[in-house]
Amino acid sequence: MSRALDKSQAQYGFSVGTQGTADSGYWAIQMLTDTTFSTIAGKFDGTLTGVTIGAGNIIYGEFNSYTAGTGTVIGYKAG
Repeated sequence: MSRALDKSQAQYGFSVGTQGTADSGYWAIQMLTDTTFSTIAGKFDGTLTGVTIGAGNIIYGEFNSYTAGTGTVIGYKAG
């Protein structure tokens, strides 16, 4: 339980902007504005590039890096 709480409080920090690359990756990406990713890498099936994700949405998973083609996001660091 405490580990989940640590993550929800961004214990490991976060990046605000259009690009993110972290050695340990990201566990969540929150859209501050409508966002379309030009690149996004991690452990997931399918593609998120070229898909518009609305402001306020959060995607969870293991992400190594991302570049938002449009929009601004917060990437929550995994550790």
